[in-house]
Amino acid sequence: MVSKKIELVHLGQNSPYMKKIFVLALSFLLAGSAFSQSATTAPQPKEIGTVIEFKNDAYNFGKIAYGKPVEYIVEFKNISKDTLSILQAQAGCGCTTPSFVPNEKFGPGQTVKMTIRFNSSVVGAFTRYTDVYFTGGLTKKLSFTGEGIQEAAPAPATNNGTAKSKPALIPNGN
Repeated sequence: MVSKKIELVHLGQNSPYMKKIFVLALSFLLAGSAFSQSATTAPQPKEIGTVIEFKNDAYNFGKIAYGKPVEYIVEFKNISKDTLSILQAQAGCGCTTPSFVPNEKFGPGQTVKMTIRFNSSVVGAFTRYTDVYFTGGLTKKLSFTGEGIQEAAPAPATNNGTAKSKPALIPNGN
């Protein structure tokens, strides 16, 4: 009877470089996986209060006359280290109109202004909103409030005998 000898070959037993090649390949695989994870993860947007300081972002007109347009100015101060710009402003209704320079850049420490106009077409208490979109995925909701009042019409002038009128001139035909 002929006996056959079966030999088990253990990984790396025949080649001293086999373990090094295996570890190196595994390292490349893990590094590639980690790199692809960080490349697809979007940075989280910053808290807007740490980037922009607002003046008049919640404005109160108080009492305003119905039908008389009013406006106020909102200021945005860049308190970050990056350059920013206003991309868009969207009013919540047709009675409100934001006015600004689109894509105007303002660097660290600089201030830009936006005028908000309201056509005052409301009698009674009101609140209106405007959403402002900045670079870096930042958004701010501006608001203004007030109370529209109906002004009393002035009383018609009466002639109680105190006013003197001029006599009408009549052409005499000469």
